[in-house]
Parts: sequence; structure tokens; C-alpha cells
Amino acid sequence: MRVATQTLVIDAVEQLGLRVTLGDIASSTGLALEEAKQELLKLAQKAGGHLQVSRQGEIAYVFPPDFRDILKRREQQDRLAALRRKLWGGFLYGLRISFGILLVVSIILITLALIALQMASSREEGSGSRSRSREVGFFYFPNLWVGNPFWSPYPYYGGYSGRAQPRREKSEMNFLEAVYSFLFGDGDPNANLEEERYALIGQVIRANGGVIAAEQVLPYLDVEPGSPALEYEDYMLPILLKFDGQPEVSEDGDIVYRFPELQVAASERRSKKIPEVLQEKPWVFSRATPEQLTLAAGLGVLNFLLAAILYGAREEVAAAAGSNAFLAFIYPLIGFLFLYGTLFLAVPAVRWLTLQFRNQGVERRNRIRRFWQERLKRPSEALLRKLDFARRFRRQEVVRESDTIYSTERDLIEQRDYRLDEPAFRQLLQQEQPLESKSEEVPRPRL
Repeated sequence: MRVATQTLVIDAVEQLGLRVTLGDIASSTGLALEEAKQELLKLAQKAGGHLQVSRQGEIAYVFPPDFRDILKRREQQDRLAALRRKLWGGFLYGLRISFGILLVVSIILITLALIALQMASSREEGSGSRSRSREVGFFYFPNLWVGNPFWSPYPYYGGYSGRAQPRREKSEMNFLEAVYSFLFGDGDPNANLEEERYALIGQVIRANGGVIAAEQVLPYLDVEPGSPALEYEDYMLPILLKFDGQPEVSEDGDIVYRFPELQVAASERRSKKIPEVLQEKPWVFSRATPEQLTLAAGLGVLNFLLAAILYGAREEVAAAAGSNAFLAFIYPLIGFLFLYGTLFLAVPAVRWLTLQFRNQGVERRNRIRRFWQERLKRPSEALLRKLDFARRFRRQEVVRESDTIYSTERDLIEQRDYRLDEPAFRQLLQQEQPLESKSEEVPRPRL
């Protein structure tokens, strides 16, 4: 049904010469005015349409000649974007459950391989072969003792250590989740930005009595200074669509936007302070605790060092693989283990650099929104004229419970017909009462 309605509107726009009014679409398609209005606004938003407002306040929708191609490209982009998000989500999920396990498995396999290699070298030394027990490849590896990579130079002796003991942060992540967070982060901190954006815009509209000038929502949008959208106020299209708004035109040609549904409330509510701008949150490297990040990074460094040692001793592993089944199993994996150890440290490093650039973009967008807010604090004459015109339409109607004439909580038969209380009905009732009394005074004829 939704696709058929959209097709009707698209065909009508094309047949009517790409410049239409709401009445044109409603009469050509047979759609209800409200439905036709919604479809026109959606089409204008997706296909790059514009609004034209006459001096009489009539609105025309103008579409580019290639609006069908623009619409197709937009729909294809939306489908591809949805597919990419789905594939990327599945890919990240697979990584989330595998990288922490792979890290532990890699350390265990490499450690066992180096132990097996040392044991094989010891046996060869005992049989008179060239000693390799203290040297593996180009790494001097005494007794395979690595020590504790997380050793602290400030040990705790049970009393005062001379250093303030920091409070440990509690984390909801387990080890595997912390490893994933170290590698890939915790997702977009602004994932709900669009919902927050429209919530703030809705609050601004309601706080201004349901009528605003376009400039009042710029601190919540991503509109660049000098953008062509500023001239035609195209950025208002999705807001009109979202909140069922309509433009109002003054005699001077100034346009304000009225949202009737946001002028009605169920009760009087205390107005809360609305943020002056939409503030994007910066990307953080990880939400894991410092202890968890230290553990993940420490294990990553340990794994990389062990993998590098094994990679340097790959010739010795190949020589001993003929007499040792485990080393024969490990030998083909040496390159993969070394690559994994390298990527385990390289991916977070690259991600950290990427976050610096992303945060620069976040700061730039926040700075532009603050710029629009500063402009709003020092309004131009044109904006002051718009705001003065908007005051004519401002209102805030409260639907009180005492005004209720019908409720689904009670049966219809039990509820009073409040039309009986209307002044016109009462006046008619009063007019009928004297007529009834006069008819009673008329004497009956004698038989």
C-alpha cells in the first residue's frame, strides 16, 4: 500500500509538470489531503524538491527534471547502507567472540611450541649434536623464563606504600569483552543522535508556542554556513514531515513554521531548560577499566614477543618437526601467529589515530552549531521580523480532564451527550416551553 501510494504521487508530479500544489496531487490521485501532504513532503526530501510560497501564502512543490533518477539513487544508497550495516555488525560480532579466545590460544600454543623446541634441542645435545639449548634462532632465550610482564615497581606490603591507592573502577565487561573493546572500541557514542536531535527540536517548537522561524533550529542541525539549503530553508522539510508542520507567510514574504499538534498538551507542565545546541559526544578509545586495558595490552605485547621469537626460530622448528608431531602441527601456523600478534597491537594503534580525526570532525560540527546559536542570540532585523510574525500564531492549548466529553473507559450509553449543554440547544428548549404552556391553556370545545 505504501509503495503504491508513493508511485501515485510520483506519476502525478511528473504528469503535472514537476511543479505541483497539495490540491493538484489530491485531485489527481484521489488521496486524502493529509496523506497527499505527507507523501509530497517525503518525496521532496528524498528527491531534492523545493518549496515555493506565494504572496498569498499558497505553497507549491518544485522538483528537478531528473527527480526519478535522484530518488532511485537515494533508495539504492539506503539499501546498500542497510546491507553494509548488517554485514559490518555480523563481522564485528564474530570478532567480538573470537579475538579474546584467539589471544589466549595463541599464547598457549606458542609457549608449548617453544617448550617442545627446547626439549627437542636438549635431547639432541644429549646425543652429541650441536647445542641449541640456550639459543633459539637469533634470540637468546634462557630457560624460557619471561617473568611477569605486569610487575609493578611499587609493590604493596600490606601497609602504607607511599603512593595513594587509586579507587578501582567497576566494569560490566568480562575479559573477552574488554579485549574486544581494546581492539575495536565500544561503538558510536552518538548512535541515538537523530532521536536526540528531533527530541530537542520538538521541545524548542513547543517552548515557542508551536511556531518557529527556521533559524531557531539551526543549532540542532548539521547545516554548513554558506550552504544552498539556507537560501531555500530546505533543511526544514524533514522537520515539517516529522511533526506535521506547515509554513505561514507574512505580507513581507517572511516564512515561519507552525506545528498545530505541538500546540496542544494534556496538562500544564513546568518548562524545563532546553540545551542551546545539540552536542555530539567525542569518540572514546574504550570504556573498559584501566586494569582491563592494561591486561589486554600486556597480553598482546607478550603474545607478540613470543610470536616473534617463534618466527625467528622457524628453521629450527622445521628441522625438529620430523621427530615431533606437535612442532609439525605448529610449523604451518607460525606465519599466522606472528601476523595475528602484529595485528593485535596494530589495530588499536590505527584505531586510536582514526579517533583523533573523527573527534576533529565532531568538534567542528559542534563549533558550527555554537556559531548558529551565537547568531541567534544577536538576531538580524529579518529574524526579528520573523519572530514578531510568529507571535501571532503562538498558542498553547491544554486539554483538561474536566473538558472530556467522551472516554473509552466507560460505555457510550453511560456517558452524557454534552451537546445538550450547548447555548443554541438551551435557547431552542426555552422557546419551546412557552408554546407548550399556551397549548395547555386552550379550552376544550363543548360537545
